[in-house]
Amino acid sequence: MHYNIWNFFCTEENYPYWQEQIQQSQEFNRITWEKIRDFLCVIERHNPLSHQLLQAHNLEQFIQIARNKGYQLTQEELAWFVIIQKQIWDCLALAQKTPSLKQQLLSTRNPDEFIKIAVAQGYYFSQKELAWLLIDIKSLSSLVSINNSTGDTFVFPNIDGIEMGYWLELAEKWGLVPPFSNLSQPGNGLFGDEQDPFFLKQCFLPRGYFNQRLLINSL
Repeated sequence: MHYNIWNFFCTEENYPYWQEQIQQSQEFNRITWEKIRDFLCVIERHNPLSHQLLQAHNLEQFIQIARNKGYQLTQEELAWFVIIQKQIWDCLALAQKTPSLKQQLLSTRNPDEFIKIAVAQGYYFSQKELAWLLIDIKSLSSLVSINNSTGDTFVFPNIDGIEMGYWLELAEKWGLVPPFSNLSQPGNGLFGDEQDPFFLKQCFLPRGYFNQRLLINSL
């Protein structure tokens, strides 16, 4: 998904530098997160642009190609998006292969406890950044969220060997991630609090939910 931008930030020689820069920089917001996420989604579907970006020999050239196509990105924004995601994924990957750590994280009562354990393991990310990543994952078409309390079965794909269902269920229990994927839409304010992420008009079921649920019930 991230093409060669991983090489610009995550190689052995580049990663320590950018990790330090991110920790010292100001916190970016959700608008920046969504801007970069949407840019990466676009280049997945845009073969000519993807090809041009793959030919970039360095970060400056990559950003210039993107800007020529109307995407205003900075090195710091891209570094933040990539480094933070790597920190979260590395933390979850370590938990996946370390039962004691996994149980410790799954036993946390709130996001603060989770973040403190992650920091103790050398991983740095905020509650908001964790929430944004999990909400993005929950929006995937292959993802189905079914509440166990109704007697249904949880069905989640493994992503790079990580069983995401545990972490999504935990984040929902905290209230960090809405029970359905959040969808921000402008509204006229006639049907409730537009700023409430749990407001029904602001949420949607993952694409393919009903088809997959029917498949599960037929097994």
